[in-house]
Order: sequence, then structure tokens, then C-alpha cells
Amino acid sequence: MLPTALKLSFNEVPIVDLGPLASGTAADRAAVAAELAEACGRVGFVYLKNHGVARSDIAAIFQTAADFHNLALEAKMDVSITKNTHAQGYLHGMSKGVHETISANLQEAFQIRRPLAPNDPDILAGKPLHGAIPWPSAMPDLEPRMMSYYAKVDRLGYDVLDLFEIGLELEPGTLRQYFRKDMNSLRLLHYPSQAPDESGINLGARAHTDTNAFTILAQDDNGGLEIRNRDGNWVQVPPVADTFVLNVGEVLKVWTDGIFSSTVHRVVNRSGNRRYSIPFFMYPSYDAVIHTLMTNPDPSNVAPEDLHTSMPRDTPFVYGERKARATANIMPGKIAVPT
Repeated sequence: MLPTALKLSFNEVPIVDLGPLASGTAADRAAVAAELAEACGRVGFVYLKNHGVARSDIAAIFQTAADFHNLALEAKMDVSITKNTHAQGYLHGMSKGVHETISANLQEAFQIRRPLAPNDPDILAGKPLHGAIPWPSAMPDLEPRMMSYYAKVDRLGYDVLDLFEIGLELEPGTLRQYFRKDMNSLRLLHYPSQAPDESGINLGARAHTDTNAFTILAQDDNGGLEIRNRDGNWVQVPPVADTFVLNVGEVLKVWTDGIFSSTVHRVVNRSGNRRYSIPFFMYPSYDAVIHTLMTNPDPSNVAPEDLHTSMPRDTPFVYGERKARATANIMPGKIAVPT
């Protein structure tokens, strides 16, 4: 079992080098997996270097994000998520869902999930969060550009999932079985700059945890990502060249009974420039039943679980149903919420 440590007792985010995985030896994989697991338990955030995604591919997806967000607002609103029930397409700035107390986010996004065939049973059944991607006619090359990057980071995501199985001493395939028909998602995020004298009521992204297994983030050079430690201090996660940022989501927290920390984070763009980031979310299958897979040896040492995005460790839940409710809480649109 993993060694215990004070959750969220940190002042900076650790860096894990995936380079040794190239050797192919079990010993190197075990060493990297242990280092990754320690960081995810203590901090919940980690930089990944030597991750295998080419610098040119990352530069290309940032250019894609800029090209999309530079479209006319009318062209983007043609593919607004408010026009469908599956929260894909364009998310406009100053948006929020049905949750009564959260503030609107300044960020805007274009977001997709793994494409499903039109005759897929989940689409034919009208399941929430399943549906055709509304690609914008004003940018006909957006689909191949996004899907090229999607394929590369998707492979990395499953490599990381295998490392989590090793680091958590789980049987091979224990976590992969929850991704029978995954809903992995790619977003092109844009954050306007915020003036120092703003009220702070609305942020680029309000404080939250991610409602997935884990996230792989590419961020530009402007900074703005911040995470909260156990003392309530916000710690910056500055850009580090040639790295991704990986963070634990609520599902991985539940699987580990809180051994891994789903850490609260936000975005405040103080740079004076437009900020772009490209998160890739690892989502389990819609029908996956999420429950704890182990027992936390130190149950009193768990990160806070009182946010609007928190998911329960004491009650199993169907992932897609819980995700649909969470999405309706934070995003506008006609999202179908199971009763």
C-alpha cells in the first residue's frame, strides 16, 4: 500500500519524468509509477516531462485554439452547446449552469468527446452527454486538427492509467475496465486577461475539482493556473517548458478512497495577455459504476470534499448519470439529467 503523507502539504508541484519508460523494463515502470502515485497522493497535481507528444503537435493545437477563438462570435454561436443536450461545441464566456450559488466563468471553450458512430446504441438511446459533434462550418479543418492531437494524448492517457494500476498495486486492467466505451474529452480553452483592480467575483475558471478520472493539460506561457494547499493558500502552477500538467479527478479520488487527492484549482489570468490552455479529460464509460477499490489506511487524511464538483466515496454511482448532473450544474444548455 502507498505510504501516507499529509494531503495537500505542498508549496510547489513536483515533476515526474516519463523518460525511463522507454527502456521497457518492469523495474523502470514500477519506479515511475511509484513516483507518480506519491505525487498524486500528496499534491494531486504533477508535471509530466518526456511524455512522448511532440512539441510540434502541441504548438499545432495551440494554433488551432487561437484560430477557432478568433472566429466571429456569430460563427462560434452556430455550434453553441446551448443548442444540444450533450454539452459539445462552443461554450461562451460568462457562462454557468443551474447551480444557484456559483459564479460565472470568464473562459470560453470549444469542447468535444470521443466521436461515436451515428448508429451507436448510446446515441440511439438518447443518453445524456452522447451526440454528434457540432463542427463549425466556418472552420472546416477543425475536426482533423483536433482529432490528430486527440489521438496522441489519448494514447498517453491510457499509458498513465496503466501506471496508476502499477502504483496502486492493482491487477492489470482493473482501471481500464471502466473505459469500455470512454467519453474522453478535448477542450480548446481561451481566457481573457483580468485587470488587477477587478472585483474577483468572476474568474477565468472558478474554484473546482475535475469530475473525471484525471486530466492532461497543455498550458501556454502566460500562467494563471492555481491550486489550493491544506493551509488554504493558492499555489501557482507556472508553465514549465515541454511538460504537461496532470491532475487527479474525482473518479480517481473515489477509486482510491481519497488516497489520491482531487485538488481544488482555479484560473486567474493576470498576464495582461489572452491565455490558452488545452485540457484532455479521461472520462469512464457512461454506464460504469464508480465505487472505491481499496481502503484508505488513513481515513482522516483526505482532501476537502465539499465543492459543487465533489463526488461521494461512500455511495456507488453510475458515472454518466452523475456527470450529467455535474455538467448541468456548471454549464448552460439543454442537458438531459437522469431522474
